[in-house]
Amino acid sequence: MLRVFSTILIIVILGLFSCENDDNLIFPKCPPYDIVPTSPYDDPIWHPNGQLIGFNHRPIKEIQYTNGYECPRQAIYIYKEDSVGFWLINSDGTGKRRALPFFLHNPDWSPDGNWIAFMNGAQIFKMPFDGANFDTTAIEQLTFEGRNFFPAWSPDGEFIAYDNTNCGSASTPIPPNSCGVLIMGADGSNKRFVGKGRVPYWRDDSNYLFTYGTRYNIHQATSEIFFDPKENNISFYPRVRFNPQGTKIAFIGNYTNTSTQFAKLFTITPDGSDLKTVSNNNIMNFSWAPDGRIVYLNFDYMRIDNEKGTLWIMDANGKNQFQLTRNNFIMSY
Repeated sequence: MLRVFSTILIIVILGLFSCENDDNLIFPKCPPYDIVPTSPYDDPIWHPNGQLIGFNHRPIKEIQYTNGYECPRQAIYIYKEDSVGFWLINSDGTGKRRALPFFLHNPDWSPDGNWIAFMNGAQIFKMPFDGANFDTTAIEQLTFEGRNFFPAWSPDGEFIAYDNTNCGSASTPIPPNSCGVLIMGADGSNKRFVGKGRVPYWRDDSNYLFTYGTRYNIHQATSEIFFDPKENNISFYPRVRFNPQGTKIAFIGNYTNTSTQFAKLFTITPDGSDLKTVSNNNIMNFSWAPDGRIVYLNFDYMRIDNEKGTLWIMDANGKNQFQLTRNNFIMSY
């Protein structure tokens, strides 16, 4: 409890700002500071068998609306810290259970579903999975230097791509073969630098690696920009993935030429054309199912309730949305 209130105090102090900000225009009677809530659900990742979805979960216990329900950014959010971990749920919403007592940051299943790669402490690890349980005694650390994030298995399962943010400083030069995207064998061997960028992702061909709007040929060491975010007035968030058919790239971002800054899910074709907004919901994370559906986090940092801060499923075109998980908490005033 002391840690929760210490964190809140820090956020409150850092969040002090002028009453002319957007939040006070929306909630004019609220105090001029923010306590930004943490989503109870995050990092959904659909298993290759199509039946399971994994996700990080910090169940919320109570929301104290000390300034009234109309002030969600000034409420106090209390979580069930003894239930934090990586959870699994069947894709029909049944069988929700905690599988691990800790988070798996940036999780990614191997193509055969027998391993899950993840980030912890700015290093990349992998852990076996037998279809029902994880073997925590067989966790393997794959990187040992730099600051590494967003592991991504190649479609053939031979490689894991990741990004390294060890980019030097004003007084320290960038280390060689760093500050960008790298690939390694699935066992952590033969690490090599691919190029600049962050958040790597693959198509259905393991010869090409992508990062945001750039395509890399990993064998010929060539690259090509196929989508320019600036030209399209788009700001990328760190989540980009091809659909299983390799016909669409989905990514989270927002338009930079509008006043609305909430993240949405977009799709483009592999040549960078046909930019579309999939849904008007505020989406902070997502994953493709093998059949082309999408599981996503419906959240906008404004409020946690029975719908916001939960996982939903929809078709690739944004239709047939249904709620997969729910929050169960006490509200006090």
